[in-house]
Amino acid sequence: MNRCNAKYAFVMILGGMLVAAGVANAAELDPSKLPPASTKKADFERDIKPIIDESCIRCHGPKKQKAKYRMDSREAALKGNKGPVIVPGKSEKSRMVYMLANQIEKMLMPPEGEGDPLTPEQIGMVRAWIDQGAQWPEDKNNVVAQVDFAKEVDPILRTACVECHGAKEPKGGFGVETKEAVLKGGKGYGKVVIAGESKKSPLIAIVSGKDEDIAQPEKHKLPAEQVELLKKWIEQGAK
Repeated sequence: MNRCNAKYAFVMILGGMLVAAGVANAAELDPSKLPPASTKKADFERDIKPIIDESCIRCHGPKKQKAKYRMDSREAALKGNKGPVIVPGKSEKSRMVYMLANQIEKMLMPPEGEGDPLTPEQIGMVRAWIDQGAQWPEDKNNVVAQVDFAKEVDPILRTACVECHGAKEPKGGFGVETKEAVLKGGKGYGKVVIAGESKKSPLIAIVSGKDEDIAQPEKHKLPAEQVELLKKWIEQGAK
């Protein structure tokens, strides 16, 4: 093959590769495969913030930024890492939606083992939020404010747990008098707080009233808002 023919062949092969890549990308971003956008008015605080807190912020927040992407502010969330992830007004062109819906190979968000997949209803609400402009109140740029143990967590534990887990002979050897004691766990309970892993922390199952290995699990159940606060504290590193 002479030089001209070789050059022509190379161009044709490269062109074919680019066309194939374009077709693959087009197939990946097929809006017809997405859950439909919700017809409801999306409220950031009520509908979107809980999803970000539960499914995104641990890997894309102030402490960690996988793939150099963070979601603790609107500016960062829209900017993305390799181009926009969220396109306000156009959920069908927002890569985030396709990742949440597992429509981009090896890009499911949250990744398998890192959290529960979003339901079609949740994805539909995310789509509605984006289609409606991806509004994000300016005073809520920090999606997850740092939970203060002394001011927020300690009062919950002292009010709800100190009767059985005070300094004197705490049940199961687990005390809540100090943060150090909480993080240490107990002889009977073992370690109940796994920093950064609320789903793997027995404390959350206990205060949710779901730990059937302990007597009277319902007695340990806390209000939902307190459970959520404890989850955030753990996800932020239990500091």
